[in-house]
Amino acid sequence: MEAVRDRRGAPMKTKLICLAVAAAVFAAGGAMAQEKAKKLYRWVDKDGKVQFSDTLPAEALEHARTEISASSGRTTGEVGRALSPEEQAEADRLAAAQARQQRDEEQLRQTEEAMLASFQTEDDLRRSYGMRITLMQENLNAIEAGIGSQRNSLTSLLAEASEAELAGRAVDARQAATIRELHHEMAKQQNMLVLKQAELMKLDEELEYLVKRFHELRGTGPAAPDAPAAAEEPAGTSPAG
Repeated sequence: MEAVRDRRGAPMKTKLICLAVAAAVFAAGGAMAQEKAKKLYRWVDKDGKVQFSDTLPAEALEHARTEISASSGRTTGEVGRALSPEEQAEADRLAAAQARQQRDEEQLRQTEEAMLASFQTEDDLRRSYGMRITLMQENLNAIEAGIGSQRNSLTSLLAEASEAELAGRAVDARQAATIRELHHEMAKQQNMLVLKQAELMKLDEELEYLVKRFHELRGTGPAAPDAPAAAEEPAGTSPAG
């Protein structure tokens, strides 16, 4: 009896056998993948007892645990315990501090690269910073002059108010308001002066640090100070001998 053939002429029985073999291989592969992906969990419960399970109960989610491959018995991962709100806040703070430190280090690296590309000598570097320091010092001088002017105006207004009170007269309301405004403005300017003075000091420190790093990166030594000129001997004298 002639075997049944499909439209392309291949025996139907042979085709069915191939399909069965492919299905078996696919099923075996799926079973192997499932077995490979299966995990065991190890954790210490609230009573201090070590627990093992292939499923993770809800109460274990709060505990640190180890994940183990069921097929090889090897550790595949570690999961820390759940953090309290305070611990999480501290972890976030530390992460933010670390991120700031990395940004500062990257900014410093870029600054050093720009410094090496822009300046050939220590004098070039000092001249560049000298211009910034001069501008900041001029700003400080302007703030100090403004505070001095406000102090003179306030002193004059306070003297007038004192004379009025000594004479038994009420201090003018507009004059009192002006005195309060001057007090407030002087306090603002004095705070600004303190901040600018701190910035100037920081700029000086930054310059000295960059000068040091400039020589370290270039492998050179700091510039030697100018030698003092030799004192000239008075005319008509000769060395003792």
